[in-house]
Amino acid sequence: MRPVVFLDRDGVINRKAPEGEYVTSWDEFEFLPGASDALALLSVPGGPALVVATNQRGIARGRMTRASVDDIHRRMLASLAAGGVTIDGIEVCPHEIGTCDCRKPDVGLFRRAAEHDPSLDLDRAAVVGDSLSDLEAAHRLGAQGFLVSIDPDPVLARAAALGVGVTAHAPSLHELVLDGALDHLLAVAS
Repeated sequence: MRPVVFLDRDGVINRKAPEGEYVTSWDEFEFLPGASDALALLSVPGGPALVVATNQRGIARGRMTRASVDDIHRRMLASLAAGGVTIDGIEVCPHEIGTCDCRKPDVGLFRRAAEHDPSLDLDRAAVVGDSLSDLEAAHRLGAQGFLVSIDPDPVLARAAALGVGVTAHAPSLHELVLDGALDHLLAVAS
């Protein structure tokens, strides 16, 4: 069994669109500074599985198609692979809020990932996200929750009010990895 790092996409791997907007095509996709390097540090032989778990409500709202999201992911994977990064899976929730059990903060995306890859050890999981829903999902899953945010205080305060723990936080995925926040998963896997 492999430990697994679940990564939100928008705001962790790539630049997030403004509130109410969506990344609808590859032309709008922009890796965040250092994100590819951080993923390369995590994507090591014997290391944890890396799975992207992303809410993409824009599909339900008709702002983009599932095919366009799949195209973004195909190109993202190719770009990362060129830098030596292996992403072990991508799970997408295309639904509107309150209509499914896969939209974070629910844990359907994570359970579905484990069904697709039974080697994933959800007891040794981490969730890296940029929102309260990511942290709540980690809490519900029994996983460690890591926050990536340049302004963490509002999210940390809401998480604390809900009794949702945050293992660590940093302004970027790159800084989170460089700070050693996920090193325990690398050590466990090797």
